Amino acid sequence: MSIRKQLVACACVAGLVSSGCYSTYYVPKSEFERLQSVANVESSVVVKSDDGEGVEVNRDTSLYVRSNGGRRYPVTPFNFKITQSQLVASDRDTLLALNDVASYEVDHLSIGWTATLIAIGAAAAAGIIVYTVLSTGEKSFGE
Repeated sequence: MSIRKQLVACACVAGLVSSGCYSTYYVPKSEFERLQSVANVESSVVVKSDDGEGVEVNRDTSLYVRSNGGRRYPVTPFNFKITQSQLVASDRDTLLALNDVASYEVDHLSIGWTATLIAIGAAAAAGIIVYTVLSTGEKSFGE
């Protein structure tokens, strides 16, 4: 395996490991509205997903709204407003008509899947290094 292929393989592994795995929960609008402009939220709020699961949301949780066109817009928890006709997230410079919102989403980092991905990436990198060391023959100059 050439050094160029090894570098590309290592870059791919690094990209996968750095991205992590997320679980996305879709919540109804009525539950998502509970996460807007809540005063003095010290800990977290639990909302129900479309599947009936309880999903914990705190200030560090990733929230998104997806437009009918498929674009995801990030929303800061407890710092947005939903009126009768629009969603306003002023800290993100986002103003969306509610007619254009297809879904409301909460993302949680999946620690188990991320740890598995890191382990696979580390094993792949170690395999590439071992292969490189074992496949190099003795080199001599002037032959």
